[in-house]
Amino acid sequence: MSLLISLRSEVFKTKRTVSLYFTLAAAAFGPLMSMLDLIFDGVDKDHQKDIFNEMFTTKFQMTSAVVLPMFIILICTLLPQIEYKNNTWKQVLASPQLKPNVFFAKFVNIQLLIFLFIVTNQLLMFADAVILHFMEPSLHVLNQPLNVSAMFATLANGYVALLAMSAIHFWLGIRYKNFIIPVAIGIAFWFIGSILVMQTKLLFTEYFPYSFHMFVSFKEFQLKHLNTIRFTSVAYTLLFLFIGFRDFRKKSMN
Repeated sequence: MSLLISLRSEVFKTKRTVSLYFTLAAAAFGPLMSMLDLIFDGVDKDHQKDIFNEMFTTKFQMTSAVVLPMFIILICTLLPQIEYKNNTWKQVLASPQLKPNVFFAKFVNIQLLIFLFIVTNQLLMFADAVILHFMEPSLHVLNQPLNVSAMFATLANGYVALLAMSAIHFWLGIRYKNFIIPVAIGIAFWFIGSILVMQTKLLFTEYFPYSFHMFVSFKEFQLKHLNTIRFTSVAYTLLFLFIGFRDFRKKSMN
């Protein structure tokens, strides 16, 4: 069986779980908070001239700092648990699918959900912009020029920075039958990584994968560390996919 067929199988299994609804709900959290903030506090005068661009860049950077990492930790841990919960690992591995196809189909399926999160988040943020345009006509929100290249750069940097975290937790989700262990590890290291960036200037922080989200979320860190973060995140991704596949290939699933 090809990788595409294995991926189709994984997507079909995902549709039968709460993962899809969880993805949409998590993606809606940031735009909902932004809308409530605009309703109750209005738009700061310093941001009125470029509020349209900020809704697609600055707001997403805040999402990349908290909501998206938490979503990745949970979804990368919970999706592999489908086989443990349903006791179907033996059935999956006994099917005419190559182990590499099973492993990478599951990882790609997770990436598809992350993409769905990002697309949904941006569409809902655009809905916020439309609402604000009619709430505050004097701001002419939809008439402001949108810097498309800056928007896509922000989205790409946020995704690449968190790619390493998704690979690490995908491996942990497959390795541990108890989903609490990977989730606890993820939340603890996310908290430590955030504190390291905000409170210290340790040199190794830019090589700690649970700090990457902070470097792409705050402008004061981006210019100095962005290239390092992108390359290091990709390197970690390849490393942990290699480790994860070796572990997956050797481990007997019960």
